[in-house]
Amino acid sequence: DARTVAFISLVWAENIRAYCSRSFNKPIWHNVLGNVNMQKAIIIAQICLYVAVLVPFFSDKILGLRGVDIGLFGWLLALVGPIGCLVLCEACKLITAYQMEQYQQQLALRHLAMANASQHAGAEVPQAESNSNSKGGKAQQKQGDAKFGVLP
Repeated sequence: DARTVAFISLVWAENIRAYCSRSFNKPIWHNVLGNVNMQKAIIIAQICLYVAVLVPFFSDKILGLRGVDIGLFGWLLALVGPIGCLVLCEACKLITAYQMEQYQQQLALRHLAMANASQHAGAEVPQAESNSNSKGGKAQQKQGDAKFGVLP
């Protein structure tokens, strides 16, 4: 009976994880039905689960699973895995979203510091300003932006 509960829990948890894994930082409910092919795959997985667990002879003799014998308690116990998966995945997304925000702020500060440094350098030497408008100066600017992860 434990094998059956574990199998049900695993399939449900993987289906929940499929929804959680669609984004590193957006919650599970964000555009939850946006991928039609994913919905089809989840439905097929659920049908296969219930066939594997509930169809006589196939479930008990071939797979060794007993979905009817585990009763309501077994089915409810199988919910522990997917609920734990959901909570942990969403908690990790909160951490990741925070880290992404911090990184973007650091990039903005670096870019601002580079812009200020190039303005101060241009004010001291008038030729540096005219060189920044040339092709070489723009290429150096793009290289500096690429170095700090700034897209054009």
